[in-house]
Amino acid sequence: MLSFLNGKSPFDEAEEKLEAGETVNGRPKMPTGPIMGWQDGLFLLVIIGLIVGGYQYYQHSKASSAETFARCNALYDAAAEAPEKYLEAEACFDSTWDLGFVSDTMEVLRQNRMGEILDKRNAQKDVLEDAKFALSTRDTAKAVEILRGYQGAMFLRNYDKEDWDKIAKLEVAAAADSSAAVADTAKAEKAGAEQAAE
Repeated sequence: MLSFLNGKSPFDEAEEKLEAGETVNGRPKMPTGPIMGWQDGLFLLVIIGLIVGGYQYYQHSKASSAETFARCNALYDAAAEAPEKYLEAEACFDSTWDLGFVSDTMEVLRQNRMGEILDKRNAQKDVLEDAKFALSTRDTAKAVEILRGYQGAMFLRNYDKEDWDKIAKLEVAAAADSSAAVADTAKAEKAGAEQAAE
């Protein structure tokens, strides 16, 4: 290795000695000192340390990213049985933007899963809009019927979720009203039967 930190290489020194006429057996006298100084050795160690450290960091980032994506995908798969986990899966995939390493396969998986969740959210927003339209036409029964196919507002956020919950409460009220109406009808029929028996 050439000594470049002290400003002169051994070959420059040898060339100067040759020009000065120093020879051994007719050949130029080569330098006898060390080829690499301690500064060169230190610099070389720093370079090797950076290379090894960079490789270790790359391996750690790769393993950490693989674990995170596996956890996010497991959450997404579990959401098929428990739909409320879709939001957890979405938050998990959203956190992967901060990872140090993302392969092409991981990127495709993230885009597909987040796209599917967004499609489900948009579909649920459409259902909510249909229910709101039914309410605006004073058809509470139809609004309640529209929401029955879902297990809550698992994809909606903020004010959309509030609107969904209001309509869901109407569903409870409608069910209570209908059971009260059935009870009133049963009482009326019973009273009518008693009067007829008299």
